[in-house]
Amino acid sequence: MSEALAIVQQILDEHAQIHKNFQTLDQVSGDVEAAARLGSEKTKDYFVPKGLETDGEGLKKWKSQLEAIDRGLKAHFKREETALANAFIREGTPELAQSLNQLLAEHASLNQHVAKLLKDADDIASGGARIEVWEGKGWGMKSNILKLQSEIEAHAERERVLLGLLKSHLHKE
Repeated sequence: MSEALAIVQQILDEHAQIHKNFQTLDQVSGDVEAAARLGSEKTKDYFVPKGLETDGEGLKKWKSQLEAIDRGLKAHFKREETALANAFIREGTPELAQSLNQLLAEHASLNQHVAKLLKDADDIASGGARIEVWEGKGWGMKSNILKLQSEIEAHAERERVLLGLLKSHLHKE
């Protein structure tokens, strides 16, 4: 397998891991068990920490998971911006490299979105575990998580298509 194909496969594997990490984050942010303790069907979609009585442990777990996603995304983006970009230049075509550059430009916006979520978590934490804080700010965070996940999945799909084009180009040689 060529170096470029190995990098492409690594990037695709990382996309799958990022998706799994978001599923875990969503499970933490929509803890059904905690929602059931607060109410019933009415609260099932609320953003609540697991065990509000535990001084914000749910928020700490959520923020820790988001920080792990942030680190993983930054490492993934760096790999795309360096090793993958170099592979596109060395073994791809100018058109493929230009298309990759357009996708790489999206990384800054995605990083800003994650930074906003981390700031929101800090804002909620500064209010303690009071339910008013969770209801007021937590719902917006859950919505923003879903939006970020959707943006990242769309970005990854565009990359997947482009990586497929590079693979096809490499197999023709």
